[in-house]
Amino acid sequence: MKKRTKYSDEPLAFEIVEDFLPSPDELVRRSRRVKVTLEVTEPTVEVFRKKAGGSTIQSRRMMGQLLDFYATKQR
Repeated sequence: MKKRTKYSDEPLAFEIVEDFLPSPDELVRRSRRVKVTLEVTEPTVEVFRKKAGGSTIQSRRMMGQLLDFYATKQR
């Protein structure tokens, strides 16, 4: 049999804090996207597809993020 929780009539102690979280627009960095055509070898594409779980859109996004990371480090 489950043990029941017994509640008391004790007052709750709490404090209201100011909203300190940024707005959703400030959380996500939006940068302008440019579509490009890029030729890579088939083994390279297969590596990204395996890492992304077979979804083409996710593997493309992974490739884009890798290029963004590389470009940021080169600045």
